[in-house]
Amino acid sequence: EGQEGMCIITKTHFTWVITDKARKSFEGADPSDAEKATAYTGASSDGGTYKFVGPSKVTIHRLYSINPQLVGKDFTFEYEFDGELCKYWILQEDGSRGPLGKARRIAK
Repeated sequence: EGQEGMCIITKTHFTWVITDKARKSFEGADPSDAEKATAYTGASSDGGTYKFVGPSKVTIHRLYSINPQLVGKDFTFEYEFDGELCKYWILQEDGSRGPLGKARRIAK
């Protein structure tokens, strides 16, 4: 609930940009390194491919990421729809669900 963003999904690829709603604006036209670091910490952007790996499970393969260490890395999440609301959980290494995430579908 403290974040906003957009995810675009095609038949083979995805991209998303997510930011914290409470991110502060820069003080001026030339932000300091500290301001840039704070803005970076409150944002996420990834894109790549995906494949369905089971009922309501998808594995994401990152082709790019705001975090260079995540490029080429995969993760799997489990999801369920409640109308236009998508609830999802990133699956942990032991197979358990991580924290609940939510997204709203705005177009098919």
